[in-house]
Amino acid sequence: MRKILIIYYSQSGSTLQAAQSFLNPLKTIPDVEIIWEKISPEVDYDYPWKPYQFLDVFPECINQEAPAIKMPNFDPSDRFDLVVLAYQVWYLAPSLPIQGFLKSEYSKVLKNSKIITLICCRNMWHSASETMKKMIKDVGGIHIENIVLTHQGHPLATFITTPRMILTGKKDSFMGVLPPGGFRDREIDSLSRFGEVIAKNIDNLGNSSLLKKLEPVSVNRGYIIPEQIGRILYRPWAKLARLFGVRGSWTRAPIIILFALQLVLLIPMVLFISGLINLIFSPLLRNKLDSYVVVLKSTASEV
Repeated sequence: MRKILIIYYSQSGSTLQAAQSFLNPLKTIPDVEIIWEKISPEVDYDYPWKPYQFLDVFPECINQEAPAIKMPNFDPSDRFDLVVLAYQVWYLAPSLPIQGFLKSEYSKVLKNSKIITLICCRNMWHSASETMKKMIKDVGGIHIENIVLTHQGHPLATFITTPRMILTGKKDSFMGVLPPGGFRDREIDSLSRFGEVIAKNIDNLGNSSLLKKLEPVSVNRGYIIPEQIGRILYRPWAKLARLFGVRGSWTRAPIIILFALQLVLLIPMVLFISGLINLIFSPLLRNKLDSYVVVLKSTASEV
Protein backbone atom coordinates (compact mmCIF):
# COMPACT_ATOMS: atom_id res chain seq x y z
CA MET A 1 0.00 0.00 0.00
CA ARG A 2 1.38 3.38 -1.07
CA LYS A 3 0.63 6.25 1.30
CA ILE A 4 0.51 9.88 0.17
CA LEU A 5 0.07 12.75 2.63
CA ILE A 6 -1.28 16.12 1.45
CA ILE A 7 -0.53 18.98 3.83
CA TYR A 8 -2.14 22.30 2.95
CA TYR A 9 -3.52 25.58 4.19
CA SER A 10 -6.25 27.26 2.15
CA GLN A 11 -8.44 30.26 2.96
CA SER A 12 -10.45 30.94 -0.21
CA GLY A 13 -10.35 27.27 -1.17
CA SER A 14 -8.19 27.82 -4.27
CA THR A 15 -5.09 26.14 -2.84
CA LEU A 16 -7.17 23.11 -1.89
CA GLN A 17 -8.70 23.02 -5.40
CA ALA A 18 -5.23 23.15 -6.92
CA ALA A 19 -4.01 20.26 -4.76
CA GLN A 20 -7.13 18.22 -5.57
CA SER A 21 -6.64 18.74 -9.30
CA PHE A 22 -2.99 17.73 -9.01
CA LEU A 23 -3.75 14.56 -7.05
CA ASN A 24 -6.91 13.55 -8.90
CA PRO A 25 -5.18 11.10 -11.30
CA LEU A 26 -3.76 9.15 -8.35
CA LYS A 27 -7.22 8.29 -7.04
CA THR A 28 -7.57 5.57 -9.66
CA ILE A 29 -4.39 3.73 -8.71
CA PRO A 30 -4.99 0.54 -6.71
CA ASP A 31 -3.29 0.31 -3.34
CA VAL A 32 -2.72 4.06 -3.02
CA GLU A 33 -4.05 5.77 0.10
CA ILE A 34 -4.30 9.58 -0.01
CA ILE A 35 -4.52 11.37 3.34
CA TRP A 36 -5.55 15.05 3.45
CA GLU A 37 -4.41 17.25 6.32
CA LYS A 38 -5.42 20.90 6.60
CA ILE A 39 -3.09 22.85 8.86
CA SER A 40 -5.05 24.86 11.41
CA PRO A 41 -3.44 27.55 13.58
CA GLU A 42 -4.60 27.58 17.19
CA VAL A 43 -5.92 31.08 16.44
CA ASP A 44 -6.97 31.12 12.80
CA TYR A 45 -7.00 34.08 10.42
CA ASP A 46 -10.24 35.63 9.18
CA TYR A 47 -11.23 35.31 5.55
CA PRO A 48 -12.01 37.64 3.95
CA TRP A 49 -9.35 39.56 5.80
CA LYS A 50 -9.97 42.80 7.63
CA PRO A 51 -7.51 45.37 6.15
CA TYR A 52 -5.51 46.03 9.31
CA GLN A 53 -5.38 42.34 10.27
CA PHE A 54 -3.96 41.52 6.85
CA LEU A 55 -1.21 44.11 7.28
CA ASP A 56 -0.55 43.13 10.88
CA VAL A 57 0.74 39.65 9.96
CA PHE A 58 3.53 41.16 7.85
CA PRO A 59 6.26 41.36 10.54
CA GLU A 60 5.77 37.75 11.67
CA CYS A 61 5.83 36.50 8.06
CA ILE A 62 9.15 38.17 7.32
CA ASN A 63 10.71 37.36 10.70
CA GLN A 64 9.48 33.73 10.51
CA GLU A 65 7.71 33.94 13.87
CA ALA A 66 5.30 31.12 13.20
CA PRO A 67 2.04 30.56 15.12
CA ALA A 68 1.26 27.44 17.11
CA ILE A 69 -0.90 24.96 15.21
CA LYS A 70 -3.55 22.46 16.28
CA MET A 71 -2.60 18.81 16.51
CA PRO A 72 -2.94 17.15 13.09
CA ASN A 73 -4.62 13.78 12.56
CA PHE A 74 -1.42 11.97 11.59
CA ASP A 75 1.31 10.72 13.89
CA PRO A 76 4.68 12.44 13.28
CA SER A 77 6.29 8.99 13.31
CA ASP A 78 4.12 7.83 10.39
CA ARG A 79 5.99 7.21 7.14
CA PHE A 80 4.66 8.19 3.71
CA ASP A 81 5.86 7.40 0.20
CA LEU A 82 5.13 10.97 -0.86
CA VAL A 83 4.22 14.22 0.90
CA VAL A 84 2.69 17.15 -0.99
CA LEU A 85 3.02 20.58 0.65
CA ALA A 86 0.51 23.03 -0.87
CA TYR A 87 0.89 26.57 0.40
CA GLN A 88 0.21 30.25 -0.22
CA VAL A 89 2.73 33.09 -0.23
CA TRP A 90 2.28 35.94 2.25
CA TYR A 91 4.62 38.93 1.94
CA LEU A 92 7.24 37.01 -0.07
CA ALA A 93 7.26 34.21 2.53
CA PRO A 94 5.41 30.92 3.05
CA SER A 95 2.08 31.56 4.78
CA LEU A 96 2.29 31.63 8.57
CA PRO A 97 0.24 28.44 9.17
CA ILE A 98 2.61 26.46 6.92
CA GLN A 99 5.59 28.03 8.68
CA GLY A 100 3.91 26.96 11.92
CA PHE A 101 3.74 23.36 10.74
CA LEU A 102 7.36 23.30 9.58
CA LYS A 103 8.55 24.67 12.92
CA SER A 104 6.42 22.28 14.98
CA GLU A 105 7.17 18.79 16.23
CA TYR A 106 4.72 17.47 13.62
CA SER A 107 7.18 18.33 10.85
CA LYS A 108 9.08 15.17 11.85
CA VAL A 109 6.73 13.40 9.45
CA LEU A 110 8.81 14.95 6.63
CA LYS A 111 12.11 13.41 7.70
CA ASN A 112 13.51 11.23 4.90
CA SER A 113 10.23 11.65 3.00
CA LYS A 114 10.00 12.61 -0.68
CA ILE A 115 8.28 16.00 -0.92
CA ILE A 116 6.59 17.87 -3.75
CA THR A 117 5.75 21.52 -3.09
CA LEU A 118 2.80 23.29 -4.75
CA ILE A 119 2.96 27.09 -4.56
CA CYS A 120 -0.23 29.10 -5.06
CA CYS A 121 0.35 32.86 -5.09
CA ARG A 122 -0.14 36.21 -6.82
CA ASN A 123 3.10 36.33 -8.81
CA MET A 124 6.21 36.81 -6.65
CA TRP A 125 7.06 33.39 -5.24
CA HIS A 126 10.88 33.25 -5.50
CA SER A 127 11.79 34.19 -1.93
CA ALA A 128 9.08 31.98 -0.45
CA SER A 129 10.29 29.05 -2.53
CA GLU A 130 13.89 29.45 -1.38
CA THR A 131 12.72 29.78 2.24
CA MET A 132 10.65 26.62 1.84
CA LYS A 133 13.58 24.68 0.38
CA LYS A 134 15.70 25.59 3.40
CA MET A 135 12.96 24.69 5.88
CA ILE A 136 12.45 21.30 4.21
CA LYS A 137 16.19 20.69 4.33
CA ASP A 138 16.30 21.66 8.01
CA VAL A 139 13.68 19.02 8.93
CA GLY A 140 15.39 16.33 6.87
CA GLY A 141 12.91 16.16 3.98
CA ILE A 142 13.83 15.22 0.40
CA HIS A 143 12.51 17.89 -1.94
CA ILE A 144 11.97 16.21 -5.33
CA GLU A 145 9.79 18.70 -7.20
CA ASN A 146 8.22 22.15 -7.13
CA ILE A 147 5.07 23.29 -8.97
CA VAL A 148 4.04 26.95 -9.19
CA LEU A 149 0.57 28.38 -9.91
CA THR A 150 0.15 32.16 -10.14
CA HIS A 151 -2.79 34.56 -10.42
CA GLN A 152 -4.10 35.63 -13.80
CA GLY A 153 -3.48 39.11 -15.15
CA HIS A 154 -0.74 41.73 -15.45
CA PRO A 155 1.09 42.54 -12.17
CA LEU A 156 -0.46 46.00 -12.07
CA ALA A 157 -3.91 44.41 -12.49
CA THR A 158 -3.30 41.87 -9.73
CA PHE A 159 -2.16 44.76 -7.54
CA ILE A 160 -5.89 45.57 -7.47
CA THR A 161 -7.64 42.23 -8.04
CA THR A 162 -5.71 40.24 -5.42
CA PRO A 163 -6.26 42.69 -2.51
CA ARG A 164 -9.91 42.99 -3.58
CA MET A 165 -10.26 39.22 -3.41
CA ILE A 166 -8.60 38.74 -0.02
CA LEU A 167 -10.38 41.73 1.58
CA THR A 168 -13.87 41.10 0.16
CA GLY A 169 -13.83 37.49 -1.05
CA LYS A 170 -14.90 38.65 -4.54
CA LYS A 171 -13.20 36.93 -7.48
CA ASP A 172 -15.29 38.28 -10.37
CA SER A 173 -13.97 40.71 -12.98
CA PHE A 174 -13.52 44.16 -11.44
CA MET A 175 -15.71 46.73 -13.23
CA GLY A 176 -15.72 44.46 -16.28
CA VAL A 177 -12.23 45.71 -17.14
CA LEU A 178 -9.70 43.92 -14.95
CA PRO A 179 -9.47 40.11 -14.99
CA PRO A 180 -11.09 38.03 -12.23
CA GLY A 181 -9.09 37.59 -9.05
CA GLY A 182 -7.15 34.43 -8.35
CA PHE A 183 -6.37 31.57 -10.72
CA ARG A 184 -7.89 30.65 -14.06
CA ASP A 185 -10.04 27.54 -13.81
CA ARG A 186 -8.25 25.99 -16.77
CA GLU A 187 -4.88 26.45 -15.07
CA ILE A 188 -6.12 24.73 -11.92
CA ASP A 189 -7.54 21.90 -14.05
CA SER A 190 -4.27 21.61 -15.96
CA LEU A 191 -2.41 20.64 -12.77
CA SER A 192 -3.77 17.13 -13.28
CA ARG A 193 -1.12 16.64 -15.99
CA PHE A 194 1.51 16.53 -13.25
CA GLY A 195 -0.53 14.02 -11.28
CA GLU A 196 -0.79 11.80 -14.36
CA VAL A 197 3.01 11.63 -14.60
CA ILE A 198 3.33 10.88 -10.89
CA ALA A 199 0.68 8.17 -11.21
CA LYS A 200 2.56 6.49 -14.06
CA ASN A 201 5.84 6.64 -12.13
CA ILE A 202 4.62 5.86 -8.63
CA ASP A 203 7.48 3.36 -8.21
CA ASN A 204 10.11 5.87 -9.35
CA LEU A 205 9.40 8.93 -7.22
CA GLY A 206 13.06 9.56 -6.49
CA ASN A 207 13.62 10.68 -10.08
CA SER A 208 13.80 14.47 -9.80
CA SER A 209 13.35 14.94 -13.56
CA LEU A 210 9.91 13.30 -13.77
CA LEU A 211 8.04 16.56 -14.39
CA LYS A 212 10.82 18.50 -16.11
CA LYS A 213 9.34 18.30 -19.63
CA LEU A 214 6.04 19.71 -18.35
CA GLU A 215 7.77 22.84 -16.96
CA PRO A 216 6.28 22.84 -13.45
CA VAL A 217 8.17 26.07 -12.72
CA SER A 218 8.06 29.00 -15.12
CA VAL A 219 10.20 31.94 -14.05
CA ASN A 220 9.19 35.43 -15.16
CA ARG A 221 12.54 37.19 -15.13
CA GLY A 222 10.79 40.56 -14.87
CA TYR A 223 9.83 39.76 -11.28
CA ILE A 224 13.32 38.87 -10.06
CA ILE A 225 14.65 42.38 -9.43
CA PRO A 226 11.37 43.78 -7.98
CA GLU A 227 11.23 40.90 -5.54
CA GLN A 228 14.85 41.36 -4.49
CA ILE A 229 14.15 45.05 -3.87
CA GLY A 230 11.05 44.07 -1.90
CA ARG A 231 13.07 41.73 0.33
CA ILE A 232 15.50 44.55 1.12
CA LEU A 233 12.68 46.98 1.93
CA TYR A 234 10.58 44.55 3.96
CA ARG A 235 13.15 43.41 6.50
CA PRO A 236 13.79 46.70 8.36
CA TRP A 237 10.05 47.43 8.51
CA ALA A 238 9.38 43.97 9.94
CA LYS A 239 12.06 44.34 12.60
CA LEU A 240 10.90 47.84 13.49
CA ALA A 241 7.28 46.75 13.87
CA ARG A 242 8.27 43.87 16.19
CA LEU A 243 10.19 46.28 18.40
CA PHE A 244 6.88 48.05 19.03
CA GLY A 245 4.92 44.94 19.94
CA VAL A 246 3.40 41.63 18.93
CA ARG A 247 0.60 40.97 16.46
CA GLY A 248 -2.61 42.66 17.57
CA SER A 249 -0.94 45.16 19.90
CA TRP A 250 -1.94 48.80 19.46
CA THR A 251 1.60 49.99 20.15
CA ARG A 252 2.82 48.93 16.73
CA ALA A 253 -0.23 50.17 14.82
CA PRO A 254 1.48 53.44 13.69
CA ILE A 255 4.39 51.44 12.21
CA ILE A 256 2.02 49.07 10.39
CA ILE A 257 0.06 52.00 8.95
CA LEU A 258 3.25 53.75 7.79
CA PHE A 259 4.39 50.50 6.20
CA ALA A 260 1.07 50.21 4.35
CA LEU A 261 1.36 53.76 3.00
CA GLN A 262 4.87 53.25 1.67
CA LEU A 263 3.80 49.89 0.21
CA VAL A 264 1.05 51.48 -1.87
CA LEU A 265 3.39 54.22 -3.06
CA LEU A 266 6.46 52.10 -3.68
CA ILE A 267 5.13 49.03 -5.52
CA PRO A 268 4.40 50.85 -8.82
CA MET A 269 7.66 52.78 -8.41
CA VAL A 270 9.67 49.60 -7.79
CA LEU A 271 8.19 47.96 -10.90
CA PHE A 272 9.14 51.02 -12.95
CA ILE A 273 12.68 51.25 -11.53
CA SER A 274 13.33 47.53 -11.94
CA GLY A 275 12.16 47.81 -15.55
CA LEU A 276 14.75 50.54 -16.16
CA ILE A 277 17.45 48.45 -14.47
CA ASN A 278 16.61 45.49 -16.68
CA LEU A 279 16.67 47.71 -19.77
CA ILE A 280 19.92 49.54 -19.02
CA PHE A 281 21.97 46.87 -17.27
CA SER A 282 20.59 43.76 -18.95
CA PRO A 283 23.94 42.67 -20.49
CA LEU A 284 25.71 43.00 -17.14
CA LEU A 285 22.99 41.19 -15.20
CA ARG A 286 22.27 38.41 -17.69
CA ASN A 287 24.66 35.79 -16.26
CA LYS A 288 23.64 36.46 -12.67
CA LEU A 289 19.93 36.30 -13.53
CA ASP A 290 20.47 33.12 -15.56
CA SER A 291 22.14 31.49 -12.55
CA TYR A 292 19.28 32.54 -10.27
CA VAL A 293 16.69 31.13 -12.68
CA VAL A 294 18.50 27.79 -12.53
CA VAL A 295 18.34 27.90 -8.73
CA LEU A 296 14.63 28.73 -8.76
CA LYS A 297 13.88 25.83 -11.11
CA SER A 298 15.83 23.36 -9.00
CA THR A 299 14.87 21.75 -5.70
CA ALA A 300 18.19 22.63 -4.10
CA SER A 301 18.34 25.64 -1.81
CA GLU A 302 20.73 28.49 -2.56
CA VAL A 303 21.32 28.85 1.18
